[in-house]
Amino acid sequence: MTNTHPLPTLPTGFSAEDFWVLPAPLPDAEERLHRLTEAIYTDLDILNYPAKTWDYSRDHAVLEVAILGGGHCGKSAAFGLRRHGIERVRIFDRAPVGYEGPWRSHARNATLRTPKQVTGGLEWGIANLHFSRWCSARYGEAYWQRIHYIPRLFWADYLDWYAKILDLPIQNDTNIQDITWNQAEQCFWLEAIYQGRPERYKARFLVFATGMECAGGKKLPPIVSESLPEHCYYHTMDSIDFPAFAGKRIVVVGGGASAFDNALLMLKAGAKSVDIVVRRKSLTNLNRIRWSEWNGYHRHYIDLPDQMKWAYSLAEFRLGQLPPAHTYYQAIAQPGLTLHTDAPIEKLGYFDHEIVGTYGDAALRHDAMICGTGFVTDLDRQLELRSLAPYISRWQAHFTPPPGEEHAEMSQYPYLGKSLEFTPTSAEHDYLKRCYYLSGGAFLSGFRAYLSGLQFALPRVAYDIGRQLFIEHQGDIWDSFNAYDTKEY
Repeated sequence: MTNTHPLPTLPTGFSAEDFWVLPAPLPDAEERLHRLTEAIYTDLDILNYPAKTWDYSRDHAVLEVAILGGGHCGKSAAFGLRRHGIERVRIFDRAPVGYEGPWRSHARNATLRTPKQVTGGLEWGIANLHFSRWCSARYGEAYWQRIHYIPRLFWADYLDWYAKILDLPIQNDTNIQDITWNQAEQCFWLEAIYQGRPERYKARFLVFATGMECAGGKKLPPIVSESLPEHCYYHTMDSIDFPAFAGKRIVVVGGGASAFDNALLMLKAGAKSVDIVVRRKSLTNLNRIRWSEWNGYHRHYIDLPDQMKWAYSLAEFRLGQLPPAHTYYQAIAQPGLTLHTDAPIEKLGYFDHEIVGTYGDAALRHDAMICGTGFVTDLDRQLELRSLAPYISRWQAHFTPPPGEEHAEMSQYPYLGKSLEFTPTSAEHDYLKRCYYLSGGAFLSGFRAYLSGLQFALPRVAYDIGRQLFIEHQGDIWDSFNAYDTKEY
């Protein structure tokens, strides 16, 4: 029977305003950031051993590494590769400058969902590059000590600054359309649209830093797309004009973090009411990601046997996603919000400009629907992989789950190696081992495109690319070794 949840008792001292009211920068913020930048450059000089890097480029028209995606993962990957002495790298992002990643587009959470200490290792061991130093320089140490979560827009500002001071090679407005392997040139050809015109780029290795949503696309319940006109429903990843729904009745499908974020913004924009409908009998309130935040798990999960990886991942799927406690309390405290559990979509129709639906045993009417129903992990739907996908091995080819533990979607996840590289379906396509998949589709290998695992995933990628480059150039390096004739005395 469908459950309608009453307003819960809020934690003592809880204030939603702490999440939405942001301070102005300190009067001398720019001077403080300049000093911090100089300190970072000093750190880089001190740690710059060996300063000499090998130029692995036989053809300077070919990148050593192309990184697809310029969010925090792509930016950190580029800096980490540089720290490993790999310089011919470029980041390609389809968004305009400043809109890499979701932080200024479809991300609608007031703060990041992880505690402020979890920043993904973007600093690569350089403490002055850590978000906390930037935040303290710009807004003061007292502010950093007071907050528990990083404001989303401050995280976006930090990433802009990070890319600027490190002079990261980002090419925006570039939509990669297809990728093929050119055997003669021993590199990938990337067919792209750059600022509206077709271009071709070449790279020997690829890093797919494409986040959660780029592993196949938005997941919409078929009953929604089959029963409703397109103008009255949205996915949480879509562009939504929230003020346009002032005075309207909204239904949000799903009980995850994005569903609650969008429900909250609708109410803040003046929606008359918001119903959150969740098909599960109760809202998940157990966050095992917090349990997993320890060195052994993040560092060595990828070394587990397949049956254990499957068991962990299946348990997480069955448990379901949940909103962080602070998001839940912010939303549920709103008088216009009603939470319904055990409320799957049973019937849906559109009559007289209204969405008429049955959710469990509750009959409800609304003006618009938002689907917080997640993303599809399907390599065959990922545009830039359309030529490579047929040769990428999936879990179903390597592991047969015990009876009762089958999961159709998980069986289609890419089967990744120990460095998060694709596994080819045959030796003929071994070039796929040069592709590293840092997307939501790496879930079964332990990387979920979250900040908590990033600092453990990227060193594996950087090391493996460096290893392959070194081995492939061993003849050139041997010749250089033998030609070395600088006398010590």
